Amino acid sequence: MSVKTNISEKEYTSIEHPGLMKNESTFYETLGGIPEIQKAVSTSFRNPKHALLELKLRPRDHYHHPVQAKLKQRNDILVRIKKNGEIDSAGRIRHTFVFRDMADFQYSTENSPFTKKLDASLRTLDFDAISKFNIDLSPVQRDHLDMPPPPLFSQVPLPTFYNYQQNPLVGRVRLPDGSTTIMNLKGQCRVWIITADMKVEHVPTKKHQKLSESPSKIVQEVIDAIKPLFHDRPMWTRRALLNHIDPSYLHYLKFALPYISYLWSSGPFRDTYTIFGYDPRKDPKAAAYQALFFKLRLNKNQKGHKTHTFDGKTLYPLNRIYQICDITDPQISSLLQDSPLRPDCHRETGWYRSGRFYKIRDLMREKLYALIEGRQPSDVTLDAIMNAEEVDVSDKETNEEDKVTSAKDSTLELDDYTSSDARVNELMKNLMERSQEHEGFDELYDFDEDYEDIFGE
Repeated sequence: MSVKTNISEKEYTSIEHPGLMKNESTFYETLGGIPEIQKAVSTSFRNPKHALLELKLRPRDHYHHPVQAKLKQRNDILVRIKKNGEIDSAGRIRHTFVFRDMADFQYSTENSPFTKKLDASLRTLDFDAISKFNIDLSPVQRDHLDMPPPPLFSQVPLPTFYNYQQNPLVGRVRLPDGSTTIMNLKGQCRVWIITADMKVEHVPTKKHQKLSESPSKIVQEVIDAIKPLFHDRPMWTRRALLNHIDPSYLHYLKFALPYISYLWSSGPFRDTYTIFGYDPRKDPKAAAYQALFFKLRLNKNQKGHKTHTFDGKTLYPLNRIYQICDITDPQISSLLQDSPLRPDCHRETGWYRSGRFYKIRDLMREKLYALIEGRQPSDVTLDAIMNAEEVDVSDKETNEEDKVTSAKDSTLELDDYTSSDARVNELMKNLMERSQEHEGFDELYDFDEDYEDIFGE
C-alpha cells in the first residue's frame, strides 16, 4: 500500500548517537546539554565547517576525553508517524552529526585528591580558595604520583584496517587419532640430511631416523643413479653430482642424498656430501676431496660454463665450491702433485700444510678475479704468489686447540716461549707481505654465501 504526502520545506540536522537513551536528561547531557546541541545545529546551517559537537560518556568528569562528531551532508526525509498510522513529512535532513572516531584512552580522576583540590580552587575562581592552593613538591614514588591526565593520550582517531585474512597455504587436517590440527598444506618437504663438523668423534653411519623408509619412485631412481658414483668416489659436491646424472633429477637430488650420505658443515671438507661410514679425517687420500670456497661478486648478466671443474680459463658463476680433485689448472696441479701431506688432518687446512694450501688458494683467487673481469691473470701477481715463501705452522701448534693437554704438557720453558714468539712473528711478517702483493683480492672471499647451492633451494 503506497502513501502519498507532501514534503515539508523545513530543514533539520540529525544526530547519530552511539548509545541507547534510557534517561532523557542524561542522554542530552552526554552531548553537552540542550544549549550546546542547539548551538551546534545552528552553526551547521550557517557555517558547517565550524560546527562542533562532542560526546562525553562521563559528562560530569572535567578530565574526560570527548569524542568529536563529524558533520556529514545528507539528503534524507524526516517523517512523523502518528499513533493511528498516519505518516506526515516533517521536513528534509540536510546534515547529520556522526561519531566515527575511536574513543581515546580514559583516566578516571574520581579518587584523585589533587584534582579535587584543583577543581575546588581554580575551576570555581574562588579567590580565597586560589590563594590557599599550593602544590606539594616533595619527592614521591611513581606508584603514588597524583596529577591531572594529559589532554590527549592517542593521536589516532580512526582504527587501522589490517585486512586480516586466513593464510591460503594453511588448512585444518584430520590426524589418524581423529583430532584435527592446522598445518601448512603447501610447505616444502624437510630434507633430513645429517651434518657433521670436525669436532665429531665418529662420522654418521646411517640415515636420519625421521627419514622415510620407502622414498618415492622418482627419489629412488635418483638414489640408484648416484650410488655407483659414491662407490667410485666417496665425497662429492652437489654441482659435481648434477653434472654426472640426468638433468631431470635436478629437483630430486636433495631428497636422495640424505639416504646415502651426510654433509660436512665446517672444516676443509665443508659442503661436501660423504658416503655413510667414511671418515676423510682418517684417510690421507681424502686430501683430493678437500674443498675450496670462494664468494664471487659477479655481474647479473655474467654467464659461464656449467662445470664443477676449474681449468683456470673458464668460469661458472653459480659454482662457489671446488674440490681439489676437480682442479685441472696446470699451474695449480703442479703444486698439488708434489705437495707433502700432514701426518694428521688439520681442522682448517686438512691434509695439506698451511703454506702450500694458502698458496693454492691465492692462485685460484687471482685467476677467478681475472675471469670475472674478462682479462688474463697478471703474470707479476702469479709469479709473486708462486715465489712467496711457504710458511708452515707445526703439526703440534696447529692441532693444539683440538686436544686437551695435561698440566704437565701445558708448562713451557722460557726457551719454548721465545721460539714460539719467533715463529709467530715470522708468520705475521710473511702474511703482511703476501697481503700487499695480492692487493685487489678484497672482492673474493673464502666463504660460500650461496648456501642454496648445497640444498638446491
